[in-house]
Amino acid sequence: MSNSDALIDAFTIMLQEAASRGCPQEAAYVISGILGDLSKHYPQVKDLARSWSELASPTQAMKGMV
Repeated sequence: MSNSDALIDAFTIMLQEAASRGCPQEAAYVISGILGDLSKHYPQVKDLARSWSELASPTQAMKGMV
């Protein structure tokens, strides 16, 4: 299995896990956490992980409620 195949598999699992959550904020936490883990092994994911980390932060969640 190539590096890109493994990353695609990881993304697929990540999206399945996120889809199983009860609300969008929980899904964002799942995506953020998995991308953070993946960024340790796949440098090309670091910017994406950072963006999702900001999106899933509690401060961002509160902004959406206002």
